[in-house]
Amino acid sequence: MIRLTLIGLMLLAAQPARAQMAACASAQTQTAMNACAVQEYQKSDAALNQVYDQLKAKLTDPKQQALLLAAERAWVAYRDGECGFETSGATGGSIYPMVQAMCLNNITLVHTAELTRQLNCQEGDSSCVR
Repeated sequence: MIRLTLIGLMLLAAQPARAQMAACASAQTQTAMNACAVQEYQKSDAALNQVYDQLKAKLTDPKQQALLLAAERAWVAYRDGECGFETSGATGGSIYPMVQAMCLNNITLVHTAELTRQLNCQEGDSSCVR
């Protein structure tokens, strides 16, 4: 059940990426496309930070708060490493900022969905923090 929920969350998280691509499709220059992609990532990052702050505030146990912080630090390292790998073919090119921002955006959307699931856990779900 948890696996299906995560798959569903990932699919939902991918929807804004498609909208981003549609919005950026009208951009006429690479610079404009880069800027559009960066803006979308910044929105996603702000949403992630908001959910993280809400989840952290929900946790009353300092040990859980420390575990959340450690998990977030590990996730940031994963995100940066994964996007470094995924975008390595575009390094040095004018398209690189867009490709990088889109990678960061996609991974951030998925992680926001994961944290949102923790934030909105149903009573009795043993995979959630309390």
